[in-house]
Amino acid sequence: MARPTILTFSILISLFLVSTHAIPGGRTKVKNVKTNQEIQNLGSYSVDEYNQSQRTKQGGDGDLKFSKVVAAETQVVAGTKYYLKIEAFTKSGVLKVFDAEVVVQPWKHSKKLLGFKPSPVHK
Repeated sequence: MARPTILTFSILISLFLVSTHAIPGGRTKVKNVKTNQEIQNLGSYSVDEYNQSQRTKQGGDGDLKFSKVVAAETQVVAGTKYYLKIEAFTKSGVLKVFDAEVVVQPWKHSKKLLGFKPSPVHK
């Protein structure tokens, strides 16, 4: 019996990605963001990580309070990269929109906040 080759695995992975509409490198819009618990949890995680990083900086306050994720996209990389548009309240109670990038690698039980900044575009 022949042993599986790299070509065989490549073909199988390609077929899987096509069948799940996950094209490596391309972004896919997430539907039903406001009811998607995984996306909302990633938004909360992003705000928590941002707050923690700000608290460790000299003079940083990091007092944002998560409200909700209002838009999200995914991208297949070495895991899944999430592009999130998050609403959060500032310390003074003002609702602002932020852009966050998170990479999740389930096989490593890993998620990492790559970026978090005020959004130039609201919703």
